[in-house]
Amino acid sequence: MERGGVQSQIINAINNSPLNRGLDGCAWLSTPGNVAITIDGDVTLFDDEGDKIYQVHVLFQSRGRTAINHAKEAFRRMFDDHEAKMIFAMVPDFRREVKLLARWVGCKSAGLRQTSEGLCELFVMSSIMW
Repeated sequence: MERGGVQSQIINAINNSPLNRGLDGCAWLSTPGNVAITIDGDVTLFDDEGDKIYQVHVLFQSRGRTAINHAKEAFRRMFDDHEAKMIFAMVPDFRREVKLLARWVGCKSAGLRQTSEGLCELFVMSSIMW
């Protein structure tokens, strides 16, 4: 896919995400340090938190083994190509399928946290764990 097509795919995935809380895809994409990885229609977003630490969001169309493989590949690229030190996710407690994906990728639960968006489970993976 050409660069403009990939950018449009990322922007549309963000803007049309059912759990989007007002984030604009163009603004996210233009934020320095943020990384988006697309694999066969699946979009993985890595918000730059500084010091090579990223918060991950998955905007996937695929499910099952395909989703697991795409997520693992996105994490590999972050650790290998972008030298991430840590990747974390705040997964809403009601999103059982996303919590399972995080575990299948190799993330470890660091417990539940109350957030402004409700109860979330914190998952983490460091470059050492990878």
